[in-house]
Amino acid sequence: MKMHHLLATSTLVCASLFALSIQPTAEATPPSGNKLLLIGFDGGEWSIIEDLWKQGEMQNFKELADRGTRAGLVTQYGQSPVIWTTIASGHDPEQHGITGFVVATDDGDVPVSSEMRKVPAIWNMTSSANLVTNVVGWWGSWPAENVNGVNITERCQADVANCATPAAWETKVKAGLDGANSAHKQLWPGKQHFAPEDRVTTEFAPQLAGEDFDFMAMYLHGTDPNSHKYWRYYRSDEFPELELPTDLDKHKDRIPRAYRAVDEVVGRVLESAGDDTNILIVSDHGFHRLDEVTTKVTFDLDKLFIEMGWAEQGGDGKLDVANSRAFTYGSALNEHKKRVRVSVKGRDDGGQYTEAEVAGVRAELERELAKVTYPNGKPAFLLRDNADSEVRRGGDFIIEGNAAGVSKTVTVNGKATTGIIKGWVENSGGHSGNPKGVFLAAGPDIQRGANVDGIRIHDVTPTALYGLGLPVADDMAGKAWTDLYSADFQKKNPKKSVATYGTRSATDAATGTTEDEAVLEQLRMLGYLD
Repeated sequence: MKMHHLLATSTLVCASLFALSIQPTAEATPPSGNKLLLIGFDGGEWSIIEDLWKQGEMQNFKELADRGTRAGLVTQYGQSPVIWTTIASGHDPEQHGITGFVVATDDGDVPVSSEMRKVPAIWNMTSSANLVTNVVGWWGSWPAENVNGVNITERCQADVANCATPAAWETKVKAGLDGANSAHKQLWPGKQHFAPEDRVTTEFAPQLAGEDFDFMAMYLHGTDPNSHKYWRYYRSDEFPELELPTDLDKHKDRIPRAYRAVDEVVGRVLESAGDDTNILIVSDHGFHRLDEVTTKVTFDLDKLFIEMGWAEQGGDGKLDVANSRAFTYGSALNEHKKRVRVSVKGRDDGGQYTEAEVAGVRAELERELAKVTYPNGKPAFLLRDNADSEVRRGGDFIIEGNAAGVSKTVTVNGKATTGIIKGWVENSGGHSGNPKGVFLAAGPDIQRGANVDGIRIHDVTPTALYGLGLPVADDMAGKAWTDLYSADFQKKNPKKSVATYGTRSATDAATGTTEDEAVLEQLRMLGYLD
């Protein structure tokens, strides 16, 4: 198939962001004329895929494995944005600059973004070589960088600018959100588990795969959060010390359903892409049971304060800060750790106490909180000091819901009360110890049954670059697994190298948006953030 290369201004903008060691060439093309598609899905675990294969499911993955090769992908770092940036760049975190889920700013934690990446990603490298390049949903790709094609970031469901490039595609994606959310709500239901983001990938990745491209990268998230929350529902036999959940039947299919959704999306993309496509499918890590099941409670602390007589309700139905002894400060309703301020004169609206009195007020509140209990008599709430990382966020101390005996009903001042406990989330799956992720490859240039045991997350970009006929940089932490490709491909395509692809202009502080809190709370509920 003849590729149609876009000699657009987007390439020039992209190239201007970092110092390139190779010169773009209009004649650049994958050596065999075949395309390369990189598919990432979060938290993919081989044992789950194998379980589903035994049941005759995930047949798109099975067909790829039968005509290609597979292995466990060696991983490290334990944090998804760090790993996905390593996968997309071939560099260690010390080189690429993404070292966690968030970056601290004066206004609080902000999710990491493309602005922070210090090295080019593979889509920058392919764009600089004038290869038609599409990116859909990759973690940490917002704000959208210009590529020699289309870049739809992971933040297009949010009310943020620069969620996609070129501008015409941002307009198209925003206009298509209602349709995507309606069409794909069965695959990716609800607002949690990053379902809205996966609906965008499901809608637009098959469209872009059906157009001419040389390289395309796409990402799906939902397998990871479902595995965190529902592992003991899926594999209850791994938790003999625990009683079976009362809602086992309701949730035991959550994890398989997410894997089926990934397989279905992959099938749609492969059908659009055609047979002249080499496919690499990777996950950032595997999964296993947590040693200790954790539960996080969400609650309406202001309502609790009103019921306890520590606060007054205003005419608008909300807490009247000026007439309250204590109040929730800078904490969203769905946060499981609430920052609390005592009403201090000169600092807070209608301040009632001096700074010297705060400790005494706190002690009184702690005593009264101990009397707020679940039906089993356990205290419903726990009060503690700020951790070092929490001090700068402005609260005097923290109140959390107690997971032991959690119930929708609490007793306040001798009266059973509902509406304070909003819900709770249990996490029973995790990936401590860096369990291997998924590596799966197939395509016209892939050697069936190739031995890739030991392939690492650092090797994905170098291996993809080799398949595209582009040099592998000497300063990358990974290597190209040339033996993944057929003998004929290797013979016609000697490995090329270059000293470096250079660096990008990066910022130490990510840009904050009004949508950040929703992202951060999803990460908190999964146990990634305190």
